[in-house]
Amino acid sequence: MRKRFFVFAAIIAALSFGCFLQNSPKAAVEKFAQAIEKNDMKALAEVATPDTVQLVAMFGTKMQGYLASSKVENGKVKSMAEKIDGDKATVTITYEKGKDETFDLVKVDGKWKVNISTDMTNK
Repeated sequence: MRKRFFVFAAIIAALSFGCFLQNSPKAAVEKFAQAIEKNDMKALAEVATPDTVQLVAMFGTKMQGYLASSKVENGKVKSMAEKIDGDKATVTITYEKGKDETFDLVKVDGKWKVNISTDMTNK
């Protein structure tokens, strides 16, 4: 009985930790890039603000091209760093041979969402 309890507790802990990782700014940026690559607007809507989804819808093929060229020019992702400040976060991606890229995120209804704004006064 005691062994079952510990196994059950370990499974619950692992699932809870997995859910926590899935709702991180890093995970949102990864899912955002995958959604753009696949042109999956439903998946994109789960990890991006409505304004960002509209921008991607308008410039979808250009963004796909940008991501593809970024992979070629910059190489593989070397590291991802996240900085959380309340309901806002930034994720900086460092590539093996290129420049860094930074994504802004906001927390909406408890979930991290990529927030690309055309309003440069908010920066």
